[in-house]
Amino acid sequence: MVSRSNAPGSGHEPSAALLLGGGTIAVPVARSLGRAGVPVYVLGATQDPVRHSRHCRRFVDVGSGEGVQERWLAWLGSGELPRGIVMPCNDDALELMARHRATLESLGHRAIEANDEVVLAMLDKHRTYALAREVGVPAPRTVLVGPHGAGVQAGAEVGFPCAVKPRHAHHLQRHFGLRRKLLVAEDPVQLARHLATMRELGVEALVTEIIPGADDDHHSYYTYMDAAGRPLLHLTKRKLRQYPNGFGLATYHVVHRNEEVRELGLRFFEAIGVRGVANVEFKRDARDGRLKLIECNHRFTAGHEIVRHAGIDLALLAYNRVAGRPDPPVGAYRAGVRMWHPVEDARAFAEYRRAGKLTSRAWMRSLLHRQHFPLFAWSDPMPSLRSVARFARVPFRGLRRTGGYDDAATAAATAEPAAAVPQGGRGSPAARRS
Repeated sequence: MVSRSNAPGSGHEPSAALLLGGGTIAVPVARSLGRAGVPVYVLGATQDPVRHSRHCRRFVDVGSGEGVQERWLAWLGSGELPRGIVMPCNDDALELMARHRATLESLGHRAIEANDEVVLAMLDKHRTYALAREVGVPAPRTVLVGPHGAGVQAGAEVGFPCAVKPRHAHHLQRHFGLRRKLLVAEDPVQLARHLATMRELGVEALVTEIIPGADDDHHSYYTYMDAAGRPLLHLTKRKLRQYPNGFGLATYHVVHRNEEVRELGLRFFEAIGVRGVANVEFKRDARDGRLKLIECNHRFTAGHEIVRHAGIDLALLAYNRVAGRPDPPVGAYRAGVRMWHPVEDARAFAEYRRAGKLTSRAWMRSLLHRQHFPLFAWSDPMPSLRSVARFARVPFRGLRRTGGYDDAATAAATAEPAAAVPQGGRGSPAARRS
């Protein structure tokens, strides 16, 4: 049903979009909605580039890390923000939405469409892999390690080398950010050390097998499942490079058409009852050639901008479905669209070259295509320019020879000043008023 306040031609301003988690993912989401005339409000942290976007009507710095969900709820219930549609841009926001949908509605807000039980299952990697195996979708061997876990037994069951992953990715991100997704253990001693680190941080851990294969054999499937469980769209993309090599974030992507990825992804989503925005990533196993599930996201992802450039605006679709506005076009997409992270890809290339996996000529040839960028846009340049300026201030002595940040450099780059920002101030609304 189309609400009167959002009906086309009604003369009323559309409902506000309330973005929770203002990292780099929030930038393209804000642009998608802002271009459509939607007023965008963001609850984020000091260093978030979306605060500098022309499409961000108001930015509230509530910090990040422990307690961020409670601070978001406090602001959403404070009356200082308009009632609107909640849009999760990270896993903490996704968890808040899934656990507190009724509370959000009691405060006058609405959240994007989702099966909240499935959302919580997808945030739990142990449950995700178990569900995949139950419905016949290949997944890595994993062992859940308890607080006093038997790492030796887990290593023997999974084999070496293996990976130590957080059961809930955002719990580890509160300590290390997005760059450290897992820890690799080559032997039982290293495994025990990594598990001890997880216990010290209070993070539940999984020991999981490492799926062998090239970095460019990671494939993703995007869709939107409506209330009846019907897919409204299909899009597949491929990761060409990542940083750090082997276990990092994508630095170069390309949209392609892969029916095998589409069929397996859709089968997984239909079997587990997904609703709303969904993305699943697979890696092709070099041992048997089969696609194995790596992770599933129930929110907007780092690949949001390449999906939009390919012709499908997931943020606007999710917003419109709640606001009662017509769906944007989602019936077709353009293959061959690329997205490049220049700085991170240069680091990835340096690692590939040292390992003898990529030559300078091959790297440069791979870039001879029209490129899109995750942050830069001529119509909205400030998020990118501010990010570049901030990066330039990070001391290069904090970089390891492998190219990754050490803990000190990461802390320095992401430190949040205690002073309140003009747009909204940090912490709770009550603290700001005082």
